[in-house]
Amino acid sequence: MSADSERKKRLDALRSRVREELEDEGVVEVEEELEVVIDDEDAAASISLSDRVARRRRRMGRARKERKQAAYEAVTDGGDPSIVRLPAALRERAEESWVLNLAVLLILVGSILGAASGALLLSTDPRDLISSTLFEVTDDGSVHGLLLTQLDTENGTGGEGLEGVQIDLIRLSDDGSEARAESNDQGRFTLTNVAREPMLLRIKIDGYITVERTLIPGEVPDLTITMVAGEGVDSADLRSESYLEAALKLSTAIAVLTLISAATGIIGGFEARKCARYRRTQWLCGFGLFSRGGIFFGPLLILLGMALLMLARPQFKDQ
Repeated sequence: MSADSERKKRLDALRSRVREELEDEGVVEVEEELEVVIDDEDAAASISLSDRVARRRRRMGRARKERKQAAYEAVTDGGDPSIVRLPAALRERAEESWVLNLAVLLILVGSILGAASGALLLSTDPRDLISSTLFEVTDDGSVHGLLLTQLDTENGTGGEGLEGVQIDLIRLSDDGSEARAESNDQGRFTLTNVAREPMLLRIKIDGYITVERTLIPGEVPDLTITMVAGEGVDSADLRSESYLEAALKLSTAIAVLTLISAATGIIGGFEARKCARYRRTQWLCGFGLFSRGGIFFGPLLILLGMALLMLARPQFKDQ
């Protein structure tokens, strides 16, 4: 009998806890009778544990539903959807003046950094950088080549090296002779210890077309020149193509765009201080993000300022 009495007490206590939980959740009223039939103690323990988990989930779901309902009612009453979803601690500061002042400060600082970057880009000439001692090449260059006769496919002759041919290397800067060499019995020649500047390689033989090649010693590893019988001059420029002018134009365009974006961001900062038009201010500040002040530091400051402007939106006259 004692075991049955103990079991009955446990079941009554379990029924009481279940009823209290259901009353807390609003499932049943306080005066409403609830019958809970549990025949096994192990089943009762498992039901109690699972019910706690389910109860917590229901509470979380009910809290989310209440927050959504409160946000919906706030928007229906004319509230800003971007603000009503913020935590209450932030919503309470939406009307404080320091939020707007901090936003203006961040936007102006980020835009001024962009203006400084644009001015620096505009004042820098890539040609000055390339001509500096940092990029100056101090070692000498050399020119290696091979002279061959023209190949005659019909007779099966030609393609042989020309021996004893004089090769002249002339400076383009002053038309002075830089070096001179003769081809060996295999038609090979070498010009060493010559300056790395634009040169004219000239090969002139009686009965052959004169060959002229404009080059910079060291850029072309080995020259193979075919001497063709006849008269005239065969000239070619072997120097690598320079993209300096294109780089200069691109740098100038980026600098101008950076300055325009920075100026737009500064205008956006002053517009934010007036608190007149919210959307116009955000558009101006958004364009100021392209000012790239400090690569990413300036745009980050502007972005933080725009976030604070969103929080201070109720302070604008058109909102």
